[in-house]
Amino acid sequence: MNNTLIFASEKEVRFGKLLKFIIPTYLTSLFNTVYTIIDGIFVSAYVGTNALVAINIVYPIVNVLFGIALAFAAGGSAVVALHIGGAFSASVIASMLVGGLVALGVLLNLSGILTLLGATPLTMRDCKIYALWWLWGTPLMIGKELFPYFIRVDGSPTYSFATALSGGVLNIVMDYVLVGQMQMGIRGAALATIMGLALSTCMGIYYFLRKNKTFSFTLRGLSVKESLYCLVNGGSEFINQLAVAITTIVFNRTALAFAGEDGVAAVSIIMYLQFLFIGVYSGFSIGIAPPLGWAYGEGKMDVCRKLERYAHRFFAIAPFVIYALTYFLASAGVSCFVERSNAVFPIAVTGMRIYGLGFLFSGINIFASVRMMAYGKGYFSGMITFLRSFALLLLFLTILPQKLGLTGIWLAVPAAEVLTMLVAVWFLRPMQKAKSK
Repeated sequence: MNNTLIFASEKEVRFGKLLKFIIPTYLTSLFNTVYTIIDGIFVSAYVGTNALVAINIVYPIVNVLFGIALAFAAGGSAVVALHIGGAFSASVIASMLVGGLVALGVLLNLSGILTLLGATPLTMRDCKIYALWWLWGTPLMIGKELFPYFIRVDGSPTYSFATALSGGVLNIVMDYVLVGQMQMGIRGAALATIMGLALSTCMGIYYFLRKNKTFSFTLRGLSVKESLYCLVNGGSEFINQLAVAITTIVFNRTALAFAGEDGVAAVSIIMYLQFLFIGVYSGFSIGIAPPLGWAYGEGKMDVCRKLERYAHRFFAIAPFVIYALTYFLASAGVSCFVERSNAVFPIAVTGMRIYGLGFLFSGINIFASVRMMAYGKGYFSGMITFLRSFALLLLFLTILPQKLGLTGIWLAVPAAEVLTMLVAVWFLRPMQKAKSK
């Protein structure tokens, strides 16, 4: 199998060569966030904060659908990297089927689900408009998430990035046209996003029809067992998105209790901005995962160790740089969504600087999770994700606001990341010792 992600020996591993995979992967991760952030900026500027709140209310539904796509994308691509069967075809079919069934279930119970998520008579109409576009566009969303992962493992990280870049650029242009110029409101924002998803998905389909190197779509040899293995291996991604959905609801309700609708708007802005910083960690970790998977699958543990040493150096420096940027650029970031005179502005700036403390610890947690997924040990990856994104976060969201008020809301994430990192480092020790034998 001729694949540029394979390092034949430890001597071939060079950081410059590794950057050829990491940088496009980070940029892909960055442009993936564009779909959400640009919608938020345009909606806030041209429609108002109530529409921004509506998007935030709907987003737990989107998180669940994203989670399904990411579980099969990350889990299946890791399985492919380990040279196991037809994981690509199994992932495509299973993710489309599961995602479609979930979307249908939500459509049949949309009003009740939106009410449960926090929609009020004031926001229900906008919530329904935004949700309907996403639900009908579920196949496009799954394709947009699925194909870049497999394209990257196929040895074409630059094309993978191009699929995200093209969709992101189209999203930005159409947001300007539909929301800014044609005044289509939240409907225009949703339509612009779907158009971006459609372009990225079409580019992915074209790749596997015309440009693929090592594997292609086939209906032969498909099995439910293989689909389940891909899902379980990438289960941490689904757990993460499900946790984001649940914690977003808790964040919204807690902020509403302490700061009213301005608090919910501040939460929305912080959730948008944190993608930019977390994306650095995700991009690096996902970028290094395919070479790790290939090396592990071939039993080249010296290559794995050297790749991991590069990762350790990166995560020894990057968190401090990222938090410094978070602290000093918080005002500029928040000002993209609301004017400085708006009551939401000081709440969001203060919250971002406290919330951002979690970036000092989240990098190693993200890498530990992705690393174990690359080695085909999705259960451990899921454990880390469950702790940082769900169990510990909900625990601190319950306890800290009672003691510290609004500050406690922002501190919940750093507290969860610190404890998760301690657990992740402790659990990583046995595998490190085993590989050194």
